Amino acid sequence: MPEIKLIVARHGNTFNKGDVILRVGAQTDIPLTDEGKAQGVRLGENLLASGLKPTRFLSAPLKRTIQTCEEAAKAFGDSIHPEILPFLTELDYGEYDGRPEIEVVQKLGALEAKAQGKRTENSQDFISLGNEALKRWDREKILPVAWSFLQPRVNELEKHWMSLAQQLQNSTTNETWLAVTSNGIARFALAILPSKAIIPESLKLSTGAYGVFAWNGSVWNLENWNIR
Repeated sequence: MPEIKLIVARHGNTFNKGDVILRVGAQTDIPLTDEGKAQGVRLGENLLASGLKPTRFLSAPLKRTIQTCEEAAKAFGDSIHPEILPFLTELDYGEYDGRPEIEVVQKLGALEAKAQGKRTENSQDFISLGNEALKRWDREKILPVAWSFLQPRVNELEKHWMSLAQQLQNSTTNETWLAVTSNGIARFALAILPSKAIIPESLKLSTGAYGVFAWNGSVWNLENWNIR
């Protein structure tokens, strides 16, 4: 039986220390920082040291993911340009896209308070509620109330990952595919696991981190998650 693996990685850093952190979605196409590029290099070196050699390099059509994929590919020889898969593109957060993260958290919290019938004008209350909503998103894939407009896109993501996994598991030769994406998209790759599989407590990948799925001939197994 051929050895078949899928590596799902998050792009590297897009902000330097001291920068105002923004909600980076599909509309905010910014490049990697120098540290972000270094994370891409370390990603490739880590994969190589772990005996994981991608046979196919895939990326979202965003600067940060393409650059990460290209930097990682350097560990495996000549310059490699990744194949672009549109479904790997980060979520489009609409009016929240590209806004300072603290502003986004406050707005999320305000709408959470309204939805829960809580009467408050305290900004710290909004921040607390906003952070709680984001934690549910990271742990349970439950969208904050303010992002309910994203539900149709979210509903399709698991199908896209399962379709990609199906292509891979049909391979008759050893294959290891690296897919570089964003945090909002990577978590849905866990949908390829069997229903009774143990899921990581946090679905979030750190910048420059990755997870490894292996096909055993019957089901997909998660070997690692959030490795950096």
